[in-house]
Amino acid sequence: MIPWLVQPHRTEPKILEWAERYSERAYLDIVRLRNHTAYALTVTDRSRPDEAKKKSLFAVPHAHEPAGTAACMNILGELLDGCDLAGNPTALDREAMLASTLLTFIPDANPEGRSRAPVEMWDGSRFTNDEFLKYAFGIDGATGERFKRVDRWSAREERPSRIGIVYERIDETTYVEPNRDWGSSFFRLAHRLMDRWPYDQFIDLHQTEFENSPYNCMIILPVSWRTLPEPICAYSRAWADDITRAWGEMDGASPHQPEVLGYTGQQRAYFEERWGRLHSLCPIITTEIQNNNPRTPPDLQRQLQETALRISIERISASA
Repeated sequence: MIPWLVQPHRTEPKILEWAERYSERAYLDIVRLRNHTAYALTVTDRSRPDEAKKKSLFAVPHAHEPAGTAACMNILGELLDGCDLAGNPTALDREAMLASTLLTFIPDANPEGRSRAPVEMWDGSRFTNDEFLKYAFGIDGATGERFKRVDRWSAREERPSRIGIVYERIDETTYVEPNRDWGSSFFRLAHRLMDRWPYDQFIDLHQTEFENSPYNCMIILPVSWRTLPEPICAYSRAWADDITRAWGEMDGASPHQPEVLGYTGQQRAYFEERWGRLHSLCPIITTEIQNNNPRTPPDLQRQLQETALRISIERISASA
């Protein structure tokens, strides 16, 4: 069994160890907010010029969706240590990949929220989806119902009886949802990295419940799909299809075909405003892997995310 490294007290020392031990193969970027630090670890052969390399960014914004973190940490181990976190030798051609590509991982963009999670993984055995979502988004102090989903809120104005782990505290009173607010560690790291390096692809690693659905994995295409340049759309579609086919060959996987994000109203407005510039810079797709359901146990959640990472790395390495 491959260990899950998802809690900040375990991921942080490992990331710092890798950055120090493999300084010839790693760049480290950080964002410090109050009592936590979010990390981006970029791996490549630093003896070769970065300009000619193909580049990919992988990120996990949400604290209640830990399988992407487990996958990123395991793949980083394979790329740097040459073995997975259980000590099994990697099948990746890591020397060739590191020579021709530059791969950036943000394994956990909200360690402050993740540190408040009651469990390391959501397997569907302890919490109903309603209970799970009350941990994710919190509980309204006045109604006892699930707290609202907004880009940011202030503790001066709101009094939730439970603060959802999806929210990141960025100052004394302000909380934000990472992939909906530019003040988050996630966007601060993503903007810094994308201004530094022209990435060829960016995969945003997420989970959802797929409640009452026969599916347990899916690729989401950008909400702004119809306004994107044709080369970005063509690349994204082929990339999404590659991952979906690979999922279809896995035991326990029931992939939905790729679809454009269907948000409307305020949620759509968040994405159009916050993500519009990034979507115009390179192909960006989103994984959605089933969370908090016995049908998709944690090890399968991790494997589905890892498969998306492996296909993405192999795809970009082959084009280098």
